[in-house]
Amino acid sequence: MGTLRLPASEDSIMPLRQFALDTAQRAGLDQLALQRVELVLEEALVNVIHHGYGPDTPAERRQVELSCGVEADGVLRLTLTDWGSAFDPVAVAQTAPALEATLEANLEADLDHRAPGGMGLFLMRTMAEAGYERRGDANVLTLRFPSELPVQNR
Repeated sequence: MGTLRLPASEDSIMPLRQFALDTAQRAGLDQLALQRVELVLEEALVNVIHHGYGPDTPAERRQVELSCGVEADGVLRLTLTDWGSAFDPVAVAQTAPALEATLEANLEADLDHRAPGGMGLFLMRTMAEAGYERRGDANVLTLRFPSELPVQNR
């Protein structure tokens, strides 16, 4: 599994995304799967960059690490680690009824009438298999991209 650690800044999104896409292409993922990887990873990175670290966190402590690999069954696995405030996006996406209602309303609304926020959580839940754990002072988000997602993820 390859790993890349960069500052948690918008300038890091493109190299981290390319790192993941290169691994996904070497694994033989098709174009649709590559688009899922790109969209979900970008949403997760943006959430870390904009919400993971408090304003008082020194720049040298704002880091994000991406590990990419292919499991024995051929499934792409991305592990995104940051050392910001504890936040479990998987639990929030599954257990927040108000968020769920907002997401459903957003899906039916046109772009001009959508409420901000929450779509990244929705995309993670529907386009990947996501898992979260807090390891010491780190948030560890695991994203798996099987060719077929279980019905409950859609």
